[in-house]
This record gives sequence, structure tokens and C-alpha cells, in this order.
Amino acid sequence: MSGFIIGMIAINTVFWLVCCLGTAHAVRFLPKAWYARNDGFFAQRPFEKKLYKKIRIERWKDKLPEGGGLWNFQKKNLHEKLTSEYADRFILETKYGEVGHWCMAILGFACILVNPIEYAGMAFICAIVNVIIQIPFCLIQRYNRPRLIRLRSRLANKNEKKA
Repeated sequence: MSGFIIGMIAINTVFWLVCCLGTAHAVRFLPKAWYARNDGFFAQRPFEKKLYKKIRIERWKDKLPEGGGLWNFQKKNLHEKLTSEYADRFILETKYGEVGHWCMAILGFACILVNPIEYAGMAFICAIVNVIIQIPFCLIQRYNRPRLIRLRSRLANKNEKKA
């Protein structure tokens, strides 16, 4: 294998690691106010429930890798830590995840800039594949969030009745 190929593999590997892990980390530094509401960007659209049913998201969503553990959050703890605070954190994590995956999809096109111009077509195809890979992760966040909001509401009502 030539030095050029090894160099390009190294450069692209570093690019994609920084693009994906860096973006996933960076979204946590955006103003908290951007994530505070559940309307606008984060609101569920009327067509989404039908879409999720059609693509059977509930069957495959838990089979995809999940990176919350990198930021000290495990969704598998939902049943152990069923509190309003945990539900709030989970909702926030879905927002981080969604914004992060959309940003990764967009920033992935920068791979065209780290490759020689004669490989721009290959880099563009990689960027398109990256977009396709990011979409299911965004859909999972959007599918889970309304369910978590309803859960948080039920937990809050339950706590009010206790008080």
C-alpha cells in the first residue's frame, strides 16, 4: 500500500472521528435556552407518527449503537431511575442527539475539503452516505422525545398528588 493511500486513510479517519465525536460534544456547549422548549425544531410534526409506524421504528431503534455513555448518560437506566429529573435529562439528551446528528450530517460534507480535488466525487459520495447513516439516529430521537415528554408529565402529576 502506498504512502499516499495510508496518509489519506489516516486523514479521513481523523476527519470523521473529529466530525462525529467533536460535534456530539460541541452541541452540549450551545446555550441551554436553545434546548429548553419542545416546540419549533423539536416539535413532533403531524406526519411523523405515521412515518414511524410505516418504517416500524419500534422494531429496530434499540438495535442501533447508542453513545450516551460517553457523556455519562445511559438510557437503559430509565427503568431504574424513573423520576421527573431523569425524564428531563433523557429529553435533553434526545435534543443533544438530534442536533448532533443533523450537524454531523451537514459537517460531513467538509470531507470534500480534506481530500485532493481529484477525489471530490468519492468524498461527496462519502458525505451522502454519512447523511443517510445519520437520519435513522435523528428519527429515533424524534420518536422517543414525545413519549418521554408524556412520561415526564405523568411522573410530575404523580408527584403532585403525593405532595
